[in-house]
Amino acid sequence: MQLFISAGGKGTRLAHLTKDMPKPMIPIAGKPVLHHLVDWAKQQGITEVIMMTGYKAEVIQDYFKNGEKFGMKIIHSRENQPLGTGGALKLAQKYAKGTFCYVNGDNMTEVNLKKVIEFHKQQQADITAVLFKAKNPENVDAFEMDNKGRITSFIQKDQELKGKGKFVHAGLCVMEPKIFGLMDKEVFNFEHEVYPKALQKLKMVGYVTDEFIADMGTPERLEEVRRVKEKK
Repeated sequence: MQLFISAGGKGTRLAHLTKDMPKPMIPIAGKPVLHHLVDWAKQQGITEVIMMTGYKAEVIQDYFKNGEKFGMKIIHSRENQPLGTGGALKLAQKYAKGTFCYVNGDNMTEVNLKKVIEFHKQQQADITAVLFKAKNPENVDAFEMDNKGRITSFIQKDQELKGKGKFVHAGLCVMEPKIFGLMDKEVFNFEHEVYPKALQKLKMVGYVTDEFIADMGTPERLEEVRRVKEKK
């Protein structure tokens, strides 16, 4: 199984820390966030990681190289200009070999990915999004599901319906290669461009969990994640 990691962002909200490194290389509990993700991926049975890089990609490439030291194969897909999360995945499409996993590179997680993949296959889904119950649905992109777990709507935080979704996307999902057929642009945001199309054309389900998963994309969230990880 492959894991595609979105690690190309500049991290402007953490500009004081990302002057010399990409956001996912910020250290937490002694090692970069991406290192934690790679360790987690290996524990979950992932054998190949595709690092989708952009801003200061050489820092990530120099650190991970081909993945030999981490016990897995690591491929670097580098964008020469900002393509957005969707454009970066489309650029890396050539590496997809079948069902694959995708995660935002600023995430820290302990989700049991093996169970997510099993659920994805049982549901015969095209996309399985890992979700958690929304505490403040008006401030984030959110989803609604029917009683069978199929996602019925995707509500962006800037829409009039904000606050109506019950579940928040954790930035982690399992997908089939047919998702690439919905990508008809070169530069775009993955969630905002692909999810609305997927709801109409593919089977998209939600896997709800209360396992630890958090992003460190703002100073406040970074400190919160650091507190959690350093206690363990």
